[in-house]
Amino acid sequence: MADVLLEVEGIESGYGKKTVLQGVSLRVHEGEVVTVLGHNGAGKSTTLKTILGLLPARAGRVVFAGEPWANGNPVENVRRGMALVPQGRGVFPDLTVIENLMLGAYTQRDTQSNATRLRDVIELFPMLAERRAQRAGTLSGGQQQMVAVGMALMPRPRLMMMDEPSIGLAPVLVQRVLETAQQINRRFGTAIILVEQNIKTALGVAERAYVMKSGRVILEKPAAELLAAQDSWWELY
Repeated sequence: MADVLLEVEGIESGYGKKTVLQGVSLRVHEGEVVTVLGHNGAGKSTTLKTILGLLPARAGRVVFAGEPWANGNPVENVRRGMALVPQGRGVFPDLTVIENLMLGAYTQRDTQSNATRLRDVIELFPMLAERRAQRAGTLSGGQQQMVAVGMALMPRPRLMMMDEPSIGLAPVLVQRVLETAQQINRRFGTAIILVEQNIKTALGVAERAYVMKSGRVILEKPAAELLAAQDSWWELY
């Protein structure tokens, strides 16, 4: 097993006076794909936001790449190698495709490295080259998702967190989007946390899985084991 890249221990966080996460612990190894499953309100998105620092943790501990992470400082965490593809895609609709992608590299000052990474992203999503001058808001949902993923890839993250990347997409595109996560993992060695409600598809691309309920992790298993025995743990989910 590769070295642990992310170690989350007992984090608690929430919104205002409401506590959502109640002692969430998980880990991700270098180059691993992990999926986090659970119904709406289970705390999946809140977990990703807390790891990135968009929500400060009220309790618990996080270690990223062997160092304490910057609690409540997402810019610093991005510099250290985290990235988030938010639910709802999060593109800048009035900016062109290329402008969106370059904004994804805002923490990086190496122009040559950014140009190389832009070529990598274009190779992964050739459609983006064809529409590079088109405003992102005029793209289809699937195309906007490509832009959002490309933006997250621009700073060369070691860990990419993807929050419901298939939401709002036609069924024919769902498998394609999740296969893209596999391609990113294999091509760049990027570790991935994939939050998904499409259980079978998510388990098919991940190595390990966590199941959340009411702000807690209630189950952790190899993804293939959960996929093969879905009926036995469905009630817990």
